[in-house]
Amino acid sequence: MKYLVRSCILPLVLATCWGHAAAADPALLGCWRATRIVLHTQEGSKAEDTSGRCTLRFQNDQLESACKTSTGTATTTYRYAVVRPQVYAATMEGSSFRTEMVGSTREYAYQVQGDLLRTASAPAASTPGAPPAVAPRVETEAVRMPCPPPGFTIN
Repeated sequence: MKYLVRSCILPLVLATCWGHAAAADPALLGCWRATRIVLHTQEGSKAEDTSGRCTLRFQNDQLESACKTSTGTATTTYRYAVVRPQVYAATMEGSSFRTEMVGSTREYAYQVQGDLLRTASAPAASTPGAPPAVAPRVETEAVRMPCPPPGFTIN
């Protein structure tokens, strides 16, 4: 009987938690142009980009990143969910340049102040026995921008 109760309650709890976590923060929704991106490597170096060549589009549970490059536009798509206040988890679903990262999930702390969005990637959780994470820490500042009509890119 205990097993039956646990087997019925656990899926309900998980569904309730996931349903709550999947709710989008209305402040995130829309399009943003990155005005500053800072990558911090594990070695302690950092690279900064203030070109404004990267954009983000947050929809209910999808996030698309697009950056102009010398060879075209690099796009990455994610499924994301707000997992706790001011933190979302993004799982890479596809990428035109980082295919080895597809399926990986990272958490980002975020803060929206009017038309300014600040994000910072959280360190990846370490699994006992697993090699250390190699993803750099990324901080972004972005400004809200109008979204283009469907079918057009946002660069």
